[in-house]
Amino acid sequence: MRLRRIVLAAAIASVLVAGVAAAVSLTRAQAGHPGCADIRAYQERYGEIETLGHGERSLAVLGDSYSAGDTLSDRGQRWTDVLVTLQPDVTVTLAAVGSTGYANPGLCGRDSFRDRIDDLLARADDTLIIQGGINDALVDPADVERSVAEVLDAARAADQVVVVGPIDAPAISGEDRVDALLEREAAEHGMTYISTLDWELPFGPDRLHLTADGHRAYAERVRDGLVDAGIL
Repeated sequence: MRLRRIVLAAAIASVLVAGVAAAVSLTRAQAGHPGCADIRAYQERYGEIETLGHGERSLAVLGDSYSAGDTLSDRGQRWTDVLVTLQPDVTVTLAAVGSTGYANPGLCGRDSFRDRIDDLLARADDTLIIQGGINDALVDPADVERSVAEVLDAARAADQVVVVGPIDAPAISGEDRVDALLEREAAEHGMTYISTLDWELPFGPDRLHLTADGHRAYAERVRDGLVDAGIL
């Protein structure tokens, strides 16, 4: 397994927390945002889609900063990397961008899940895990509902789809609304849903992102959900 070990500027985390506190709208393009340069620099170095592990089973992950490992001193400790250590027979094809969601385009303004899902499915269409939703708590609920339906419609191209909902982070509110929407839409699309709202995991100083121990516990619980769904 090839672990990614790079530290992005701490501005990504501080900017996102500031955005939460101010409840600013992130639905407009923000290509001029300083955090965007860090995201694009990382993508230029490692690619917009990464490959983790060398197993025979293929999992694609479309996610946000949790899947990307933002704020960790070692990205090899993010839950997506931990998953392939827990399941050596798995290869993860990863498309993760911090501060994004189903409707939330992120700091660069064009990285929502809807913007990125087709490229990921072109690379991996076996089992798709869609992780996220916490950043959509900042977006108009009508936009989120429409975007969730569009993303899950597009996800039908995968053989199996697992939707992993937003965690209950102390620094943000509204995750329960997004969780309920995702659970309902996943059921209507015949997809597996894993709710994370009641997972008690350790957060870092920003009260938004998980510690390394939190990522390990998160990976273990996601793996358990995949086992329960008969995917692993």
